[in-house]
Amino acid sequence: MKVGDLTGPHLSMQFGVGAADLGAMVQAPNGDIVAVFGDTYRDARAGSPDWRSPVILIGARDENGRIQWDRAGGPDPAYARQLWPYIHDSPPWRHGGFSTVIPSDILRVGDDLFLHVMVIQGFPAVKWTEIWRSSDSGVTWGHMGPGATFATDLHGGLAQSWTWDYNPDDGWVYVISTAFQSGSGMILRAVPPAGIGDRNAYVGWGLRDGQWGWGAEPTVITPEGESWRETTFRRLADGARVGWVLGGYCISDRGLSYRVLDSPLDDLHQRTKTTPIATIMDWSSEDHPAGRVAQAYGGYVVPGSRLDVPDGVGLSVSQWNTKTHWPYRVMQFATTLSSPSRTATADSVLAQRLPQWIIALDAAADGTVAPHEVAEARAALDRLRRALEG
Repeated sequence: MKVGDLTGPHLSMQFGVGAADLGAMVQAPNGDIVAVFGDTYRDARAGSPDWRSPVILIGARDENGRIQWDRAGGPDPAYARQLWPYIHDSPPWRHGGFSTVIPSDILRVGDDLFLHVMVIQGFPAVKWTEIWRSSDSGVTWGHMGPGATFATDLHGGLAQSWTWDYNPDDGWVYVISTAFQSGSGMILRAVPPAGIGDRNAYVGWGLRDGQWGWGAEPTVITPEGESWRETTFRRLADGARVGWVLGGYCISDRGLSYRVLDSPLDDLHQRTKTTPIATIMDWSSEDHPAGRVAQAYGGYVVPGSRLDVPDGVGLSVSQWNTKTHWPYRVMQFATTLSSPSRTATADSVLAQRLPQWIIALDAAADGTVAPHEVAEARAALDRLRRALEG
């Protein structure tokens, strides 16, 4: 279900945030919700005056679970200034050499927040990535130094767009990343908190001599054919029960898809993937209560989310009408995600491909999908139906 809009008129314009996207969030040490947004503009239209990125809004949930903003991050609590100064350059690249800085994800470890960002030289080309830190719950930020910059082609380009979270059970930060420029499968790395600002401290999870282990060149952990861009990875704890939500914008599903894991090292091939929000292109066919959202992306887990509770998982969902440039906003949705079963069944693993087959059938009418793909989708859905009927 849609809880409501998070940015736009009457919601964030008092902080100079008329139009914005992304909105990855974390709960700060002081209890506030800190949200970081990408390309942001003063008025309710992408491309309006005062282009800034990244910017931060700080707030809390109200009694209905909806996030309300109390102040802006940065030096001016009344206006969401760009977190650090730079010029939004353009060809021939004479004023800094890059066009914008897009946030990947925000992380909390103890009393510090960490922000990974991508420096963009003409969307979506990543020039490099880097990490900034805040020690005052997201108000001020400082670069972590030369060791906290990462090359675009690191790990074959699969370490551009990050999502990360801290595991207090073993004291490590787990980093999952993709190729932002094209979308890709995901890779996994880990780093001790003391090494976040040292690119040499990160260790990869990969296959070497037929065995998975740490210290290898990272191997893609997602099933073949899956392509992801913006992602979210969050540890959700409710008493002794812990689950890890992994998902975001799945290009190959044409929607926002998620898995719930027992641990960062779970075999994703054996975890069911669900797609609560479908990204559609026809704005006249939108149905937000049914999870059909035009030009949706992002899909970050909202702090305070709970597994196994109806509508217990909040999602920060971006939407951009690339023709009219409004809506260009972030919305708050809620969905239900369940703790993983201890053993996956063949039926549950089969069901995670459901969105791909439905997309193939939906596209059959306009001829954009090859006949053999339509036939495969129909046969697969029939197999799934028979399996579920016993």
